[in-house]
Amino acid sequence: MSKVNASSFVTVRGQAISLETQTNSLISRYSTFAQTTSSEQTAKEKKLDTQIENALKKRQDIIDSLNDICNENPSISASKLSQLQRHKEILQEHWKSFQNIRSSIQQERNRLNLLFSVKNDIAQHNSNTNLNDEDEYIQDEARRIDQSHNVVDRLISQAWETRDHFTAQNNVLNNVNNKTLQVLQRIPGLNNLLGKINTRRKKNAVILASVITLCILFLFLTW
Repeated sequence: MSKVNASSFVTVRGQAISLETQTNSLISRYSTFAQTTSSEQTAKEKKLDTQIENALKKRQDIIDSLNDICNENPSISASKLSQLQRHKEILQEHWKSFQNIRSSIQQERNRLNLLFSVKNDIAQHNSNTNLNDEDEYIQDEARRIDQSHNVVDRLISQAWETRDHFTAQNNVLNNVNNKTLQVLQRIPGLNNLLGKINTRRKKNAVILASVITLCILFLFLTW
């Protein structure tokens, strides 16, 4: 019975060693996807992921079989127990490596998708902003044109009002002149009187100018 168990142990362990080598090769290939991650899982990556997971589960079944063989044979050698323990450790290491690589790939894929999403959002925002800026620019130009037209209209209106005001003042002055002429024509002696007044004013102005000039000369000479 002991020989049968020992033979079974060697046979089953051979399967474990073969799967360990195969798994190690698969994990090495799988790690390349962590270096060149795509935004979505490719068919090749998905197939390799499934192969590794199935190999690890199959190795767990083999280790369970080895463990049963050891439990059924109390006199099994310490070296075989040590070999069994080593297979368990290698399986744990491979599981850990596989999960770490899978996690790294997923994190990188999430980062790429996030960047892609952010770029799309920025592009969409810039597109909307450009459209809004163009609309606002056109609206601003339309408002400026309307304001310019309003200013021109006000200036034209003020010019017409000023023209009408000057015309009215001119009419008033003409009426005053006409009335003055009519009054002068009605009173013959008034023209002579106004002429004398104007002459007197001119004389007074000449006298005043002469006095001011003499005072200035006096101050200039005595300074």
